Amino acid sequence: MKGSTRNFLTAVFALTVLAAGLRLWGIDTGLPHLMTRPDEEILLFKTRHPASGSLDLNYESQHPGVPSAYIFGLWAAGEVGLRVEQLLGLAEPGSYLETLDRAPEKILVVHRMLSALAGVATVVLLTLTARSALGPGPALAAGAMLAFCFLHVRESHSAKPDITLAFWCMAALHLLSRLAEQATNRRGAAAGIAIGLGMASKPPAVLLFAPAWVASVIGSSAPGWRRLLPGSLIVAGVVAGLVFLITSPDLIFNAETRNQVAGIVYLVFPSLAENPATTSPVTEAQPFTHEISPFAGHVYYATFALRHGFGLAAVVLAPFAVGWGLLSRKHLPVLCAIFVTVGFLAFGASPALHARYMVPLLPPLALLLAGFLHAWATRMTPPRLVGPVLTAMTALVVAQPLWSSISFDRIAARPDTRVLASRWMADSLPKDATLAIAGTVFWSWGEPQIPPGIRVTRTGLDPARIDEAGADFLLTHDHPLFSSTIDEQKLRRLEPQLRLRAEFDPFVGGRKTTLF
Repeated sequence: MKGSTRNFLTAVFALTVLAAGLRLWGIDTGLPHLMTRPDEEILLFKTRHPASGSLDLNYESQHPGVPSAYIFGLWAAGEVGLRVEQLLGLAEPGSYLETLDRAPEKILVVHRMLSALAGVATVVLLTLTARSALGPGPALAAGAMLAFCFLHVRESHSAKPDITLAFWCMAALHLLSRLAEQATNRRGAAAGIAIGLGMASKPPAVLLFAPAWVASVIGSSAPGWRRLLPGSLIVAGVVAGLVFLITSPDLIFNAETRNQVAGIVYLVFPSLAENPATTSPVTEAQPFTHEISPFAGHVYYATFALRHGFGLAAVVLAPFAVGWGLLSRKHLPVLCAIFVTVGFLAFGASPALHARYMVPLLPPLALLLAGFLHAWATRMTPPRLVGPVLTAMTALVVAQPLWSSISFDRIAARPDTRVLASRWMADSLPKDATLAIAGTVFWSWGEPQIPPGIRVTRTGLDPARIDEAGADFLLTHDHPLFSSTIDEQKLRRLEPQLRLRAEFDPFVGGRKTTLF
């Protein structure tokens, strides 16, 4: 093995270790309380169906917005991970279904570790892929940018499919770059498998067909207009569709599932036509949508999601990096630039805004940033300074997201205040106590798990209802989130009848100055 290759692989190994540390630190955040991230508990309990031998995931009752293939994958990983936990003495003996009923957090942490490992694998894949396209220096820069990216680190702590989607998107872009070299049916099928597996993780992988068409056209040897619709593209599309349908049989055999999936599409793009799933409570509420305007979504993703998730330096450099990619005449950067552009425009056009929607764009964007910085350093500095300048520029890009990642992990590793409250109630309250709860609005995210035997009544801060319920204790929860809200004036009027027994405050410096 040559010295340069050995040094490169050593650096890749170091990046892998650092990436793994950031993604596994605090992986059990919030547990055993299951409501740390929205929909995690839905995905967790949907695995009950394949664990019971059923292909029907009962999507008509509650749809988490992911294909059934991803839930089958979570179940398979959970089965294996649970056995490992039991061998190590970290979980009590019992079947998957018994553990799901008795200690579901033991399975959820396995699901989260699957995301964390997929995140680490994406860092490795990006670095190795970028080396063949850009060289070892830019490849390590791209790997470092993704390894320390706060948004990627944060989502790697969640069982949701965004991190897995990002892995398959990067794999597909690599295979599409080979298709651009020579558009054969075999290479089209290989790219189609990766696109199909991405779609089986989450439907937005369908956006990969934009760079797939460009790759097929570039690599095609067909004459005239036939070059615009090469056979390799058709093969890629057919294979991707088959992979998606075969891995998500619930979408084929269950009409209600098809209706629910269509409802999600109309939720994301409500202007398309009448929503066939208007009876869905999520569709009616839409608490996470913004007022529709031409560029509000794009501004949000640029100035908030990427600004805080990838860092200010990355956001400032991103337009230049995408432009460089489009003009580079290098297959992989061109395809990455097309995918980032199409993805950013598509996600920003929807009124449903979530920072995690940017996750599949992070690996190709990191590659573009590294390639642009290397091209700039090569053009503007003497050859002997290219490496040091690229290293310094990379350090500038990763400094902010690395600090955010470390800060996030430190918080994630601390005991959740809801868990502390549950432990206190289990130790301090009589087993037959009646507990009134106030603060819950629409969602119960702020409520701690109530120990067995304690009767719960959600009275709010109404003195008459509290007395009528015969409550012995009152639990309140308040947070900048709208779903945990206390009317302070009503609470003050109740204070003469109350005695503070315990308080768990997660805020540093006071909640009034907290930016959530």
